[in-house]
Amino acid sequence: MTNRWIALGLLALGAAAQADVKVNFVHPEKFSDIRDNDGFSRPEVLKDLEAHMIAEAGKVLPGRDVRFDVTDVDLAGEVEPFGRHGRWLRVMRAVTSPAITLTYEVREGGVLVRQGEAKMRDMDYQNSFNSLTDSDPLRYEKRMFDRWMQSEFNPAAAAARGH
Repeated sequence: MTNRWIALGLLALGAAAQADVKVNFVHPEKFSDIRDNDGFSRPEVLKDLEAHMIAEAGKVLPGRDVRFDVTDVDLAGEVEPFGRHGRWLRVMRAVTSPAITLTYEVREGGVLVRQGEAKMRDMDYQNSFNSLTDSDPLRYEKRMFDRWMQSEFNPAAAAARGH
């Protein structure tokens, strides 16, 4: 019987330590780049980006409630016509860097401990080491977000800001 109570207690502690991360895309139809030339939205891109943001925030901010309100996404590259059949391809150039704009809130035990706005852009996206595979179509955007999370929320950065 005692073991059952210990197990239930540990289960409750584990549930309390899990972060609740929410990602809200604010007016994605107005984003700089989540559509092709015909203007249709690509929800799978947002779903993939959302899953990555949730996973990364869970690693960097364990046990905290985090909310991201994404207000713009501009993917690396530009969609351009290609070939005589007019197929559209995403072409990567140095001047077509990825960018994400968002606001965020971090809560601990229901208390707001941090909030802010971020405007990320990776101007050197083609020349930096990327641990994500070449087959990941959002590898540049994900790496940019991961770097921002590490620089924004690592203990040394927080201490320098007085948090």
